Amino acid sequence: MTSTTTTKPAASTKPKAATAKKPAANGKAAQPTLAQAAAKGDVKLFHRRQTGTLRHLPYLAPGTPARKQAEAVAKRREAGETVGAIAEEMKTSVATVRRMITGLLLAQQVEAGDYDKGWKPEDTSLVLSETKAKQ
Repeated sequence: MTSTTTTKPAASTKPKAATAKKPAANGKAAQPTLAQAAAKGDVKLFHRRQTGTLRHLPYLAPGTPARKQAEAVAKRREAGETVGAIAEEMKTSVATVRRMITGLLLAQQVEAGDYDKGWKPEDTSLVLSETKAKQ
């Protein structure tokens, strides 16, 4: 049995600028964005496996050491270095380097608002993608 993962493709690993929401005109505080909630830890991001179990997807908040490291790795990849060479120099596995890059791509998609439609401020979790069995 084979399976496919449905998710939005990422076009680039270049960081995108975060946009700040303006306060509401009626004096009430503006609703937080998904990126703001994920950075605070108020919402967790997941991938649903074919078996129905959830896999946690880490959100790399701007300014964190993990985000800075992932940005450095992505910059090296854009310069043409191979994942294997980066992993060897960092004394880590190829899979870890790939996870850093995909984590950065996910963070950029969240910050760009790609997943805002499926999230409400009262939600504490959000399934971003699913693996479904091929028919």
